[in-house]
Amino acid sequence: MPELKYAKYIVTEDLQKAPSAGFLKRREEQRKSGNFLEATHMLSLSDAIAKGALYCDTVWLWHKNGTQGVATEIAHTHDFDEILGFMGSSRENPKDLNAEIEFWLGDEKYMITQSCLIFAPRNIPHCPLVFHRIDSPILFFTVGNGTSYTRASGSEE
Repeated sequence: MPELKYAKYIVTEDLQKAPSAGFLKRREEQRKSGNFLEATHMLSLSDAIAKGALYCDTVWLWHKNGTQGVATEIAHTHDFDEILGFMGSSRENPKDLNAEIEFWLGDEKYMITQSCLIFAPRNIPHCPLVFHRIDSPILFFTVGNGTSYTRASGSEE
């Protein structure tokens, strides 16, 4: 059977690049303290994976361990617009996240408890992103109209 011309645009394997050393260090410190997320990175898309693709990243968040909030992102900006999505998994009420998530947009703090899409316009500071409670799985994703995930500010080396 001949190879299909557009098969390269259907991504089924996680081809994301390795997380930064700063992210890995923060995650390890959280695990040692007993405050951490159980999560499964699913799939990423970028120009490096499929030429011309927008940036996209998807993660299942299963559970939060410990009594303190878990910060998964630091404050930062991008040179592109970004959409962050949080989707609840309860069949009876999918709009209820069954979670409490702290999210900052500019200098404003929001407590997210419902399924939502958040628009972070280019150059507007957003995050930190702090998970205070996860009682049922959440599908979390980010999409940007850039071709790869880059930060204009908020470096984490």
